[in-house]
Amino acid sequence: MKRTKINDLFGSMRIILPEHKAEIQRMNAERGLEPRPTVDEDDFGEMCFRIYDSTQYDYAITVKWFREVSRGLGVFETAWGVVKEIDANRRMFKLVNVWDSVWIRVEDVVSVTK
Repeated sequence: MKRTKINDLFGSMRIILPEHKAEIQRMNAERGLEPRPTVDEDDFGEMCFRIYDSTQYDYAITVKWFREVSRGLGVFETAWGVVKEIDANRRMFKLVNVWDSVWIRVEDVVSVTK
């Protein structure tokens, strides 16, 4: 049977309100995002120690941190390098490797490995 607008009345009506379109886009953007993890206080202290050690002894570390995208949801990023600078006022550190450098907030750090 051939589809016509009369036979497919609801299929031919594709009017979407701007509010609905914005909500659909927001929901699609949040797919694949993870909630912010909680880091144990002892683990956090050990990670800070390794970050500081990297500046003192000039060895590379791998850092995994959380980057928030939308309302407590976000993605995990990973980079390796040597910590070259620590900004105590902004609570950030600069991780430098051969190709790139990135400033990372201490509160966003999830794991640090040697």
